[in-house]
Amino acid sequence: MTTTAAHTPHWADFLELRPEVRTSDGSIGELQMSLHKAVYQTVDVPYRKVEYYGDITEPTPNLVGFFSRVARRLGTEADAPALFHLDQGMGGGKSHALVGLYHMANSPADFFATELGQRVNQEAGHRAAVVDIEGAIVVTLTADYFSPGSTNEVFGPATNLFERFVWALVGGDMDRYQRYVAAGPNKGTLQQALTEGGRPVLILLDELMDYVLALSDVAHIGTMPSEKAFLNALMDACDDVPRVAFVVVMIRSELDERGYPPQALDFRDYVAARLVRNGQTVPVTEAQDFSAIIRRRLFELPDGELPIRDLARRYVAAAEQAWRDKVFEKLGPNRGLSGFEDRTSASYPFHPELMRLVREEWAQVSGFQRVRSTVAIFARTALHWVTEHKAGRWAPPLIGVGDIPLTVALEQLLSSGLLLGNERAIQGYRAVASTDITSTDGGTGRAVVVDAALRHDGVTIAQPAPAVRMATALLCYSIVGRPQGRRGATKAELLAAIYGPAGAGVAFPAADEVFNKLTGDEGLGALEVTTPTNAPARWHLSIKQTLRMYFTAAMALVPLDARGELVWREARRLASKGTFDELVLVDRPADGRAPLDKVFEGVDSAENRLVLLDPRRWTLLNGKDSASRDDITSLLGLGDQPLRVDNAASCVVACVNTQRRDIALKRAAEVLAWREVIKQLTDDTEDELRDARSKHDDAVGKLRRDIERAYQHYAYLVRAGDLYVEFKRFDDDSRTALNGGHLWTALVEAGRATLPAALSAGYLAALLEGFDRALTPREVVQAFYKNPSFPLVTSTDEIRRVLFELLATGWELVDADGNSLSITGPGQISINSISQSLRRRIAKPSPTPKPVAQPAGPVVPGPDGGGGDRGGATLFGGDEDGADPAPPDPTPPQPSGPKVYKRYRVELANRSITGADTRDQAWQLLKELAKVIDSANPADHQLLSLNLTLVTAEGEQGQIEGKAQALGAQVRVEDDDF
Repeated sequence: MTTTAAHTPHWADFLELRPEVRTSDGSIGELQMSLHKAVYQTVDVPYRKVEYYGDITEPTPNLVGFFSRVARRLGTEADAPALFHLDQGMGGGKSHALVGLYHMANSPADFFATELGQRVNQEAGHRAAVVDIEGAIVVTLTADYFSPGSTNEVFGPATNLFERFVWALVGGDMDRYQRYVAAGPNKGTLQQALTEGGRPVLILLDELMDYVLALSDVAHIGTMPSEKAFLNALMDACDDVPRVAFVVVMIRSELDERGYPPQALDFRDYVAARLVRNGQTVPVTEAQDFSAIIRRRLFELPDGELPIRDLARRYVAAAEQAWRDKVFEKLGPNRGLSGFEDRTSASYPFHPELMRLVREEWAQVSGFQRVRSTVAIFARTALHWVTEHKAGRWAPPLIGVGDIPLTVALEQLLSSGLLLGNERAIQGYRAVASTDITSTDGGTGRAVVVDAALRHDGVTIAQPAPAVRMATALLCYSIVGRPQGRRGATKAELLAAIYGPAGAGVAFPAADEVFNKLTGDEGLGALEVTTPTNAPARWHLSIKQTLRMYFTAAMALVPLDARGELVWREARRLASKGTFDELVLVDRPADGRAPLDKVFEGVDSAENRLVLLDPRRWTLLNGKDSASRDDITSLLGLGDQPLRVDNAASCVVACVNTQRRDIALKRAAEVLAWREVIKQLTDDTEDELRDARSKHDDAVGKLRRDIERAYQHYAYLVRAGDLYVEFKRFDDDSRTALNGGHLWTALVEAGRATLPAALSAGYLAALLEGFDRALTPREVVQAFYKNPSFPLVTSTDEIRRVLFELLATGWELVDADGNSLSITGPGQISINSISQSLRRRIAKPSPTPKPVAQPAGPVVPGPDGGGGDRGGATLFGGDEDGADPAPPDPTPPQPSGPKVYKRYRVELANRSITGADTRDQAWQLLKELAKVIDSANPADHQLLSLNLTLVTAEGEQGQIEGKAQALGAQVRVEDDDF
């Protein structure tokens, strides 16, 4: 990805990182300068060289003014202050200033050749024409490098401050040293020592309180009064002797994070009072210097003019009206588009808002180490983006609040002193940053997930990770309290964090989508929002274990299988059979390779069934639903692998929609997460427990609604010429396939079912006319469950009613002998009878018998959804072509030529007839045999062989034995242990 448009220059092309930044992986070595190392060169630090020091030091007004006052004191006879006190907190530039003063006094020619030196010389000479400090003596007392009562190689035999001062002043001249020491640390001795050489003297006392802390130890506490007296005398002497300057570094007590015993505190108060009385307290840096100092410290000085004007113009040009109204007008003074160019000139390549945050908010935190911390953070940040730009990847046109790369600079941010002493907060924000925003490898984190979701949804933004940038900005705004006791950031501040200039701009709707996703339910887990009165809402990242954080952590641990299990459990609970006779639940098999006849075992029955499929296996309309469609088709007795079913016509299958199932699965994860949160909360968090239960109940309600909406699809068997499976869906969210009433209504609308008392006798008569023989009442009833040409009815009483109506409109029920039965009410109809037949009423037969037309062949039950052999006319399924059966020609064809005889053998071995259906099929076979060999039938039959075995309860064999013996058959009766 390119950084910006082709014509747009990037700051990384104009500013070159200093070698120490590149070679140290952004750590730039030692951020804190050490006066001891620079003077005594115990370590080869680069700033021991005047040229390097001048190169990296920004000549800020405060620094130039301070150096010029010291230069006038040392180099002229003008009346100028002699005593200077540096009291800023850590990172305030004190040691940096001391090193510069040492270079100015020790190597004046080299120092005044630098940019800083020229500014100092110009400022000092403004009030004094000649500034001459050649040959000055520099007394360097680095109090953090020596201990009371001990000697070291730097200060010879000296063991206290007075002796070390004298040793450094006389340059190790033992005779002079012993003479002054013998005279004692009084004002007169010190004045004599300072004037004897006739040269300017600069005294640098660094980290005094480190020495005082050691001095307060019981072993040295007795020498503390004499040390106080020496410093008091030295300050008075310096003030009296011309061309002598004394600079003391002693941090103010409220800015020093170290604790001191009472004796040390008393020492500091004693010295501080005299510093105030006799000298000046000097601020070396100010907040407005941060930008210039950091840029000077990190980057080489540019050769030409920076492209600030063009960049600022493009930033302003990209602000469409929505950005102006909803973001920049709401940021407040000196933060919008007005004056943006001037602010950018002072902060480039950093965004003015980032430098404002550091200068006006972070720098107010007492523990924040100001310039030193800022350099540490920004060194890593600058190196990261320079590397990205050089590699041809996206880099921000200005480094803003959201551009601190947490993958490489998080520890620098947390250790900057913003959270000084609060280890729990440091650990908390470290966890929040890695979990909610981005991991150290950039691969995980909730903001990373949001960015992936935005790309998937087609949200176009000219930057690769807008959600991570916005979340990083929120962390930076959240890490410390903000002015007026506020926390976090407003929406306008977060949107501004991802705003870009023309050529790399961001459409406001896209930025708004990033914000909505990041702050929504799927966004940051540690997010909290507050809505002040008469003020915009504010969002912040909290390290308090809030309900949202409990919930976020629990969500990450919800197993995928548990989500599907909960959806299926709730679906079963919500399902109702309604008008159907039975609700059949089909679970996902534990073995995914189990055969379908095992998966759907028990589904087939002679009832109207609503079959509910487990959403963990069966879904429709995901573009890859062929497996689910094939399974449903097989269940209904069709397809490439049809199951052997007898009552497919009365089976309706309900299935879930894939996309809506995924929504329900996400909602199920929320329910499970809240259940885990409730387990973690204790009784002493009653309010949180109540809120968690409320949120859980709300999530359950939404889950059930989503499950009902997800079950859109249903399928059933129809005949419209051919036999096929009709797949239908509900597009109205008020209806669901989980509700048997909704489904029955849809079947009625499709003409596939009837309402109570709505089936007409004429309609049933038309259906019965299609068969080539009279049906028994049982066969008629079964047709409503086996034959898709028949509609689903609400009950068998409905069939009784219609049959009774038929008897009043030209139909009759006859017994096995053809005698018409007298039926006076629906209750008298034996709907399970297989010995009666329903037929059109016919006149009484004439005395002369007439031939009876025979069917083309026996009806053999088959597996095609209604139980008919597709080779001929069937009772429940029609013929092979799917057409309804037509009655045969009543006159049988006469054979021509010699007769051909065939032997028909039917073998049926040990077929169970305990079931009503199979017993009925056996009866149909025997009934057909009886009709074929009826004595009234003139058919040319020749031989009959019959091998019949009936295993039945003793006494229930009827007259089989007697009638068989009358025909000449041999009968054997045997005991059976069946």
